[in-house]
Amino acid sequence: MKNGNSGLRAAAESKRTDGKRVRTLIAALTAVLGLLALSAAAWTQATPQPTKEARHGKSAVHAKHAKTAATKMRRVISVTINKGDTYTISDLKQGAKTDSQPGKNPNALSIQQQPSGDIVLLGTEGGSWKIDATLADGEEVTYDVKVKAEAPPINSLTPGTAPTTIPP
Repeated sequence: MKNGNSGLRAAAESKRTDGKRVRTLIAALTAVLGLLALSAAAWTQATPQPTKEARHGKSAVHAKHAKTAATKMRRVISVTINKGDTYTISDLKQGAKTDSQPGKNPNALSIQQQPSGDIVLLGTEGGSWKIDATLADGEEVTYDVKVKAEAPPINSLTPGTAPTTIPP
């Protein structure tokens, strides 16, 4: 009986090693296919074209500094309010112009400029807005305002249907 059992053990061990070989082969094939996909993505990239500044004799470093000086990076302040809540933006530079742009829903926010220079925001519906402002210390910031509405608008603007008439 020992010879019969040893044959079964040898067969079981060979199946285990075959399973390990299959898993190793699958891992190797996955790695090779991943590298092929990455190299294919690199092949399809277009060669960079010279910039306008480089064609006219200006260095790329000079063009980069000119571009960053013209457009300063603004700090983004994220604000999330609920529908019906207010948020006051204070500590703004007196007389500085603010610019606001609606995002997903132009009816999401009511913006009220105060005589003190503060801005009061009232969340009216779900959506988002971006407000560019200058703080009292001269820093230019962008307020990314998101208004959350837990429920859909109460009064939908879609017209209803008239009831059927009953003949006399």
